[in-house]
Amino acid sequence: MVVSIVENNLDKSKQQKRTLQKTSIQINMKSHHLKRMRNFFAVSGILIAANVFSFNARALEISGDFHKGSESKSQGYSFALTDTFTKGGNIYWSVAYSSLDNVKVEWNNDEQFFKIATVDALVSYRHKVQSYNSFFKNITIEYQVGASVALTENKFTWPETPGLEEEIKYFSEESDINPIIGVGAYYKLNRNTSINVGVKYQPSFSEFGAITSAYVGVSYRFGRGLDR
Repeated sequence: MVVSIVENNLDKSKQQKRTLQKTSIQINMKSHHLKRMRNFFAVSGILIAANVFSFNARALEISGDFHKGSESKSQGYSFALTDTFTKGGNIYWSVAYSSLDNVKVEWNNDEQFFKIATVDALVSYRHKVQSYNSFFKNITIEYQVGASVALTENKFTWPETPGLEEEIKYFSEESDINPIIGVGAYYKLNRNTSINVGVKYQPSFSEFGAITSAYVGVSYRFGRGLDR
């Protein structure tokens, strides 16, 4: 009889464990579904806003940049669409797609490397350097602030071992929103084309911590050209 009671208790314990696992899986699935929906609406909103602004373009500009991260193997690229809020103004909006490979995160005395892709929404202020020098008078300085929406999910799974269940650690998830600040400079090559260099800094990107990258690229402005 004692053996029967023990077996019943073990069966109940197993059933409770299965129920808890099933509930946990359902909660995780629901959470991920909600995150994907939030990501979809966030990205859609940014793209719709970009289209609205582009229809009323005043100084529409496209750019492509190569990024070098602070880690030795970390590098990537970005493409951006930029315009002014007002005709002839110094305040700009920008929507960009950014991708950075081999971004390091430390966990449990170990290092993991992941790819990060984001959609960035930025507001910036530009001012042209006032100088009689033929080199410096072609330089424009830019200060940026904004936020990024993560498009990638980065996680590490510890496999199940005897006595321990499978464990998943998320370092970033789709739709995570993180702040961005940056500073850059443009050197005008001709009326429509410039070389741009700068630094992009994310002080706290999900569980990765601070992420910094330096970039260099080319921008092209349609219409009236680079009369910053």
